[in-house]
Amino acid sequence: MTEITIAWLSLPFFVGFVIYLFPKLDRILALSIAVISTAYATQIFIEKLLLNIQLVDNFGVTLTVDQLSGFFILTNALVTAAVIIYCWQTGKTAFFYIQLIILHGSVNATFICADFISLYVALEVISIASFC
Repeated sequence: MTEITIAWLSLPFFVGFVIYLFPKLDRILALSIAVISTAYATQIFIEKLLLNIQLVDNFGVTLTVDQLSGFFILTNALVTAAVIIYCWQTGKTAFFYIQLIILHGSVNATFICADFISLYVALEVISIASFC
């Protein structure tokens, strides 16, 4: 489950780059990220998961996934999906969907951060994504 969590956490940032390369797939890829996050949060609820991940070492990045963070991830995924569906016919550019997916990924990162340094980095990415 650790590998799935790390892949799920990095997937929105990778898909944001893919949307930049293939702008015609922007809405479909953005909606697929929201659906994947919904599935991940549902899996957290079903398995009653408690996962602690230390990425670098004892002094590195620490991530904690539990049912409370799963609730917030599910809420974020549903709100992101609602925004994408609402903006589907409005003619938003691919840049909008890139920023939306990066914002979605960084908000998810804040929900599973267990130390202040990784929380600070996630909040900085949120501020960059929301400013542009």
